Amino acid sequence: MSDWLKKLIEKIKNSELYKKIEKKLKESAPATQNIPTKQKVLMGISLVLMLDISMFMMRSLSNMNKEETELQKISKNLEEVKYFDANKSALGDLLGADKVYFIVDEALNVDVIFQEENLSKEIKNLPIYSITRSIEKELIKANINYQWLKKESNVPDFIILSFISEHALDLLFIGLILFMLKSSGMMMLGGGDKFKVYKPKEIKGSMDEIIGYDDIKEEIHHLVDMLKNIALYSKYGIEDIFNIMFSGEQGTGKTTMAVQIAKKLEVPILVTTGNIETGFVGGGANVIKKIYAKANEVASENKYRTCIVFIDEAQSLLMKRGQSRDKWADDTPNELLTHLEGVKTINDVRIITIVASNFDESNMQLDEAMAARFKKKIHFRLPNEEEREALLEHFLKPVEHKDENIDLSKLSKAFSQTSPRTLQTIVQEASLLAIVNQEQVNQEHLMKAFEVVMIGQSNRKTTKGKERERHIISIHEIGHFLTNFKQTLKENDNDMLKTQEQMKVIKISSENISRVNALGYVLSESDDMLLHSITELEKEVRILYGGVAAEELVFGKQNITTGSANDIEKITHILNHLFIETSAYSTSKLKLDGIDLLQKEAYKKMELKASELYAQTLEILSKDKALIEHLANILIERWVLSKEEIFEEIKKYELNQ
Repeated sequence: MSDWLKKLIEKIKNSELYKKIEKKLKESAPATQNIPTKQKVLMGISLVLMLDISMFMMRSLSNMNKEETELQKISKNLEEVKYFDANKSALGDLLGADKVYFIVDEALNVDVIFQEENLSKEIKNLPIYSITRSIEKELIKANINYQWLKKESNVPDFIILSFISEHALDLLFIGLILFMLKSSGMMMLGGGDKFKVYKPKEIKGSMDEIIGYDDIKEEIHHLVDMLKNIALYSKYGIEDIFNIMFSGEQGTGKTTMAVQIAKKLEVPILVTTGNIETGFVGGGANVIKKIYAKANEVASENKYRTCIVFIDEAQSLLMKRGQSRDKWADDTPNELLTHLEGVKTINDVRIITIVASNFDESNMQLDEAMAARFKKKIHFRLPNEEEREALLEHFLKPVEHKDENIDLSKLSKAFSQTSPRTLQTIVQEASLLAIVNQEQVNQEHLMKAFEVVMIGQSNRKTTKGKERERHIISIHEIGHFLTNFKQTLKENDNDMLKTQEQMKVIKISSENISRVNALGYVLSESDDMLLHSITELEKEVRILYGGVAAEELVFGKQNITTGSANDIEKITHILNHLFIETSAYSTSKLKLDGIDLLQKEAYKKMELKASELYAQTLEILSKDKALIEHLANILIERWVLSKEEIFEEIKKYELNQ
């Protein structure tokens, strides 16, 4: 054992606190007989160490230099605080002062304090570039005494540095103790780490404030009515208290609805997540036991003797059991099942369980026993166009600095397939962009924010100066656009205006998006349509093939790149859906997964269809090689082209032919 550790243990044993703890433990032996001696010692040591650290901090603070600095002296008598730009009026105030102080922080922002007789005033948070040399010259000319000072930190550095240097080993020792306590199970749920209980009065808002989702709110209201009037419903043969399953994408309001049910019923709700495993065998099952024990306790204190248990992100608990070779792997869902089975009468209280996940029985296999326990299932869809417009208006309402000409209708069309939470994030991101540019939030900021949130931040550094790569990228992206353009133009009998209105393209970019590993992209509005015809899907495949087809036309078959890998993956998914999942081209209309003989034949037909659609794409672009290169050169020059700009360039090109 090292000398420092021996001295530390000796110090602990001889301390008055340790002796008091030891005496207290002996006196309370019956109450603590179930706590192992090892844990008692660990608790005692940690208490002594924490006391030692607390004493050090108090000692350090008491020994701080009491003498006021010059900055403290001039700052404490501020009687009036003004916020304004460094304009002519501000300069006039400075030139009328007796003394001026420029206080600079680490971010090179400046606070200006100027004294006029007994009155001190302050200009807050000016960028340093606004304090120009000319202002200094004016002060010197006016014989004004001025001084530059460095802004002081609120927390003296020496305390933290001294603390770390003197107690590094103590901190390490405490970390080990906490880890051992957690490993022993003593900190598994301490302080509500795994769940939180909310009383009805603590829940803000109401269900009526939730924008849109009228169909879902109607289901919820009916459910609440049933739970409030169970006696009436029992006359119709409905006696069980329903457990409820919410499904749908993240950010669609599942948690909000769950807590609003609790508020409507005037009962408490215990909120937890499906990530309740502790890393030890049986740990998750023990957490489930503690959750429902707490729910019973809370329910017994409520006048309706009811409590809601809400488990968010519950996918792992709902999956089919028996998939693992480990016998203990299903302990947690098995424990949950026992509590779901007994929800009708547990100690004369009612426990209603609501689980939320981002899948349902249609897209992932739920455990049969688990699915049977949830008699009420509600799916949370993404908002429609009308609801998106209302949500955008709601999220923009508190934004004071915004352009009054923002077209919410246009934005709601562009922001299809987005959740309420995503729309809120887009508005927040747009506000950040506006702040950086020192502008009001406008249409352009919101469109840029949509792009950042949905696909990531773009940059030009990756391909800047790499002319060959930028040429290939531009040819590829123009190929996608022109394939879409030519097909849509034909559908509209060569009507350019109608074609421009129908195309959902927002812009073409040759910038890099690192988050999706794309060197360029075509940003388009998503589609709210849930059903697509064979014709529409074949058109989409040709658009996806447009990039590599343009490369082949311009560079030759042997010089196409692998940049279309993501396009090919999407094409494969679409064709697999048509041939294997739906048998769209066959009269049999079978789902061929698992039918090996038919599946093999379907894959051959799928390959032939892919070849046919690629050949059609080459044919669509075959007469437009010169136009592809013309638009690609403009894209290389400008980096980004909006839909309106592309159509304008196409019109100019056709007029010059």
